[in-house]
Amino acid sequence: MAGVTPRGSRELATIGLMRDLLITASAVLALWTATAARQTVSGAADARLSAQVDALFLGQIRPDGPGCAVGVYRSGEIVLARGYGVANIEDGRPITPRSTFNLGSLSKPFTALAALMLEQRGRLSLNDDVRRWVPELPDYGRPIRVHDLLQHTSGLRDFETLQVLSGRSVATQPEFLGLIASQRALNFEPGTRHEYSHTDYGLLGLLVERVAGVPFGEHLRTAVFEPMGMRATFVDDVGGRSLRDRAFGHLVSPRGPSVHFPDSQTYGGDNVYASVEDFARWDRSFTQPVDGGAVVIERMLSRPKLPSGDTIPYAYGLRHGIYRGLQIISRGGHPPGTRTEVIRFPKQQFTVATLCNSDSLEARTLAESVADLYLGAEMTSVARRAAPPPAASVSPAEMARYAGIYRPVDDPWNLLAVEVRQGVLGEVLFHEVTDEEFYPMTPAGGGRFFEIGRTGNVGIFTFRSSASAARHRLEVSWSDGPIEVLEQIRDSAIWRPSAAALAEYAGTWFSPDLDASWQLETRDARLVLRRRGQRDLTLRPVARDQFLRGFGPDGDVSARLQFHRDSARRLTALSVSTPPGEDPVSNLGFTRLLANKAQRRKTE
Repeated sequence: MAGVTPRGSRELATIGLMRDLLITASAVLALWTATAARQTVSGAADARLSAQVDALFLGQIRPDGPGCAVGVYRSGEIVLARGYGVANIEDGRPITPRSTFNLGSLSKPFTALAALMLEQRGRLSLNDDVRRWVPELPDYGRPIRVHDLLQHTSGLRDFETLQVLSGRSVATQPEFLGLIASQRALNFEPGTRHEYSHTDYGLLGLLVERVAGVPFGEHLRTAVFEPMGMRATFVDDVGGRSLRDRAFGHLVSPRGPSVHFPDSQTYGGDNVYASVEDFARWDRSFTQPVDGGAVVIERMLSRPKLPSGDTIPYAYGLRHGIYRGLQIISRGGHPPGTRTEVIRFPKQQFTVATLCNSDSLEARTLAESVADLYLGAEMTSVARRAAPPPAASVSPAEMARYAGIYRPVDDPWNLLAVEVRQGVLGEVLFHEVTDEEFYPMTPAGGGRFFEIGRTGNVGIFTFRSSASAARHRLEVSWSDGPIEVLEQIRDSAIWRPSAAALAEYAGTWFSPDLDASWQLETRDARLVLRRRGQRDLTLRPVARDQFLRGFGPDGDVSARLQFHRDSARRLTALSVSTPPGEDPVSNLGFTRLLANKAQRRKTE
């Protein structure tokens, strides 16, 4: 046979096709089986991780107490979204993935993005003098540029510290602008240093509003939130909002939690409300930018440089860092009664968001713990959290030797009082409500004592003998962190002014920058500060003409008061500064309006 018939050719082709189909079907079946197996394993792993996340949060949160929402994302897709606790202890609404929280300073990246988008569209330049858009600001001799606000290199005093010092709250944007426009000096020359100040983004929010020509919240809604799909996210800049899914902050005291209802509508650096469900869209924008925003996102993640050549860790509202060997980009916030944190691992395209409505819940630590569960295999090992050492007995004589006044070797202003009260050694720290607070230490032997903070951090206090038997060195470390070294001051070197010496400082001191007066009075050999509507506070003497005072709920705003004299040695001026770094205020001026009667007689 020379060949096959056409029919035979078709039959052979059909047989071949059927064979190919069978092979393909077998391959598809094998692929489906393998995929299903992987999905089963992946599903089991996800279920295990979800259970571990539940255990992490439920171990700290009561079902009827304030709590947290947590979101876990890969490549902008939700892997896990949960809510624990209630949004408001007064009505018992549960926290859900859709609950919106005040992001606090986590609002700043959204403001930065809005400013960069306006620049991309040619509406403003980052080199613009801020006074072009906010002419109410004083002329400080050298312009503050828009990029100085974005990078915290403006030198502007921190408005939150200013309001603490004044004793008056700033609740609206006009109040904020009025306070900042009254500042007659800067902390430093613009562009020369990086120091975090809440003022920068408050002004940036106002600037964005004026450039856009519409209210700030409306502009962010139409230009930022809606294009990303963040339809439940909003700016509380007008007040009066009553949204069912809002989670209110809670302040925690020994009596339990209490609701802190929103009392501020300042914007730019605060008052963006978002949910962990909406944060998936925000996370997605970093890898899938909308509306041609790739260039803007790339710039937003860049780290600017100072004229000195130093690269700052701050990148347009975000912070670069390393966590357990992995690169991270993060941001947190702490409005009253609320703590928020978002940590993004760009190389892993993995992000965790934790939004908590209690000031006793550490959103950052919780976010890191969630990341540990998911990415632990890729991370470097981590030391176990410091545990308190066993308690020991210490004689009253030994405790008495450790008592005294200590100061850091590199900071002569910052005095720490260590006292024995009712047979217990402890720190005496400033407190806004009680004037001062005694924090007892537990002895551990060998000159070591420890404290346990309210969030579980462990502080180790080690007293060591110095060259002089009458003095000690104190080494302080919290949770195995850096050791701060303090030296005990010789008793003869401590300035203990008499009531008569303190009377020289008594009187009324006025700050035009704050539009506020401080009334200083002597009581029982103490110099006391009185401010209208505030509790009286005792000033701690450091040296002649120098005093120290902690402000704020926990006394954590350390204010240093330096009095100044004229050529006749009369007290005429007062300058108040806080330490440089974050939230700084430098050389805030007060002038003397009225001395007390005894001092007036002395100088007349």
